[in-house]
Amino acid sequence: MTNLSLWQPDSGELLPKSATSPEQISAYAQQLTKRDKQQLVAAFVGEHYEMGVSYLWGKTLHALMTELSTVGVGLLGEMLGRPDVEDSDAVEDILTARDAIRLAEELGVVSSTDAMRLRHTHELVTHFSQMDFNTSEVEQIDQTEALASLKGCVKAVLGRPRIEVAGKFVDFRDALETQTIEVGDQYVDMLQASPYFFTKLTVSVLMNGTRRNAGATLEHTLANTNVLIPAIWPRLRDTERWQVGHAYAEAFANGRSTAVSGLASALSKVQGFDYVPESLRSDTFVKAAEAILRAHDGENNFYNEAAPVKALAKLGTTIPAPALPICITSLLSVVLGNYYGYAWNAEPEASSVLNRLSPERWAYYINNVLASDMRILSKLLDDRPTAKWIGVASKYDFANIEVKDRGVDLLIKATISGDHTKIAKRSSLLMQEYYGKSK
Repeated sequence: MTNLSLWQPDSGELLPKSATSPEQISAYAQQLTKRDKQQLVAAFVGEHYEMGVSYLWGKTLHALMTELSTVGVGLLGEMLGRPDVEDSDAVEDILTARDAIRLAEELGVVSSTDAMRLRHTHELVTHFSQMDFNTSEVEQIDQTEALASLKGCVKAVLGRPRIEVAGKFVDFRDALETQTIEVGDQYVDMLQASPYFFTKLTVSVLMNGTRRNAGATLEHTLANTNVLIPAIWPRLRDTERWQVGHAYAEAFANGRSTAVSGLASALSKVQGFDYVPESLRSDTFVKAAEAILRAHDGENNFYNEAAPVKALAKLGTTIPAPALPICITSLLSVVLGNYYGYAWNAEPEASSVLNRLSPERWAYYINNVLASDMRILSKLLDDRPTAKWIGVASKYDFANIEVKDRGVDLLIKATISGDHTKIAKRSSLLMQEYYGKSK
């Protein structure tokens, strides 16, 4: 592999501005059959917008997951923090719709703007599909919403020919486990200059490899850990540093002497033992936070979020440092909600847990997590979550937090001013920086 830069599609060229009618827009959907297009247009012309958008979304999600599967389901699992996933697993069994959109954005398959539009369509379909009978008789998808979804899906996914984006990512993962990279190798230089997403993925692949690999594959993984972790340690954020320390603690607890030796060597090189948890108590908090995010991303989320939030709240008054990033992210996700609102039965409990955080812990989140918290940053592209975010910033006194990163500082200043447009702009720029895309 000679280039670590992400592929960046220019979705603007896929659909000209002159295409405004369902017939004109669907004509550019290269991944739809002639019959698909006829059925889609018929639904729109007949003003059966809910049926049409549901059909459109089903085709879009299938195409997106098919394209993602070319990356390798195992690698997708690693990106989701699920090392148990194997390449033989069906992609539909592994990814939710939200997962698919997020991974497509991280892999550069869609732009952050296209991802936002896909999320809107998903939320639109989910919102109307969950309505009770009486409400659905009154509330319906209108023409403007339906056309916006059609244009968004064609621009982001359906308007592109079927292509595989797998090569560089499969090569990237395989190289970490099948060959030993030397200090000074061009590969190291490229990784140091790559977007943070690649850095985060590197840590994930290496740490998952120390858990599941054996023999020569484990030797390659540990050798590369000792080369790459010291090389990228200065730019690692605390979330990834704790990931390395946790992998060491887990290997030690499981008596995996080879992995312990290799990870201890890497941590020694960077004086990283401060990031080794004293116990695995943090695991309980991490799993509780993951349960909240699964509920938040799943069907009937406004109903299902309450139980996992209460479960996390009962774990104790102090969140262990290694679990702090994902816990704050999950709780903020509940508090901010989405395009359609938030879970009234879960938000008070989530806010109650956030109320326990000290100003120092909020400063930690702002300075060490927010810049790479794609869940929260993507929410700030929508007005409803943004309004809640402004309230959070006021409540927890973000104005008096010293912010080190310039991009995050500008986002916080825009938040304090209450300017939705500037907040969306700053969030978008941080996301672009994370994915290594031009601003």
